[in-house]
Amino acid sequence: MKIAITKSTLRIPPTYFAVAHAQQLKDSHDFRIFTLVADVQDKSISVPITDFVPGQLLGFRRRELVMPAFMPAMSLAIRRFQPDIIHQHFATWSRPAVDAARLSKVPLITTLHGSDVVSLGNPPDTMMAKWHHRNVLAAAAQSQRILAVSHYLADRAIELGLDADKIEVHYQGVDTEYFVPNGHDANETPIVLFVGTLNTQKGIRDLIDASLAVWRKAHHRLVVIGDGPLRDAVVEQAASHPHIDFLGRMDREGIRTWMQKAYALVAPSQEAGGAREAAGLVALEAQACGTPLLAYRSGGIPEMLDEGTTGLLAGEADFAQLRDGLLQLLSLRSGDYLAMRRAARQFVVEHRSLAGSSRQLDAHYRSVGALA
Repeated sequence: MKIAITKSTLRIPPTYFAVAHAQQLKDSHDFRIFTLVADVQDKSISVPITDFVPGQLLGFRRRELVMPAFMPAMSLAIRRFQPDIIHQHFATWSRPAVDAARLSKVPLITTLHGSDVVSLGNPPDTMMAKWHHRNVLAAAAQSQRILAVSHYLADRAIELGLDADKIEVHYQGVDTEYFVPNGHDANETPIVLFVGTLNTQKGIRDLIDASLAVWRKAHHRLVVIGDGPLRDAVVEQAASHPHIDFLGRMDREGIRTWMQKAYALVAPSQEAGGAREAAGLVALEAQACGTPLLAYRSGGIPEMLDEGTTGLLAGEADFAQLRDGLLQLLSLRSGDYLAMRRAARQFVVEHRSLAGSSRQLDAHYRSVGALA
């Protein structure tokens, strides 16, 4: 089948999820990716990508400002590709895909990732909020199938009025041939790792406070990878506490290396501004490397581990439980810790791998295509 993958913007790294399944299934289907603004730095991406906002020299952010003017061109290009299925990522900014599907009478699949559902739950009291509402509702109405990246997100979408009969859960999955165990040294000081945006929702402040609280009882290094509005606060803490290392942004290979070295990944994601994390691929990538997880019980995160076997959960925004969970992990006996590492890898390989997720998506493509 000819399948058009559509998305408003595409930056690789870090948004590999938008192309991962197409890369995996490229021998089974003819994929083309359509996006308004693209910045693809990874030369291993072989699926053809077409973007529509010109002026690469202007920079990504400036090109985003004029995206609406190029939506008709994107819709026309999708139709000219003559796909058998259009697969839209995020229900926001979905008009090019929706219009192409409607005018060409081609089946549409929309994957909900989280921010689109959050936007539907926000009051449409600004021009942008109204725009997102219209896009999400149009995508939901036009789609033959709606895929949600977790049960949490599916339930939330249904609560907000989307058609439950159209919605199915499709976990995104991670590449378990790329994210593999390697390089962990049990004799080194344990590395507690954070990878993500440095903001309130990702919970970096809670992790730093937990690290400071347990460090004297359980020595460790806290390695922070990422960037965001709390960068200065993290830099200040790293300057004041020698066991905290702030590394800033990092490419995919560098992140994998640190995941392989780490004793545990901590993902204290929590509610902020009405939003919760819908899934959490970083948590899966770390576990695929054999690195146990500690996280808050928030949003779709609990679906990203086998609690008690591949990692631990603390109550959402419950700092005391996060602190105690970190101490519990760092105090595990060697045999128990190694068993958790093996279980973490096994969980992802068996239940959250890109290979398995691609097979499931292929089944969705074929069943929706058969209805056309």
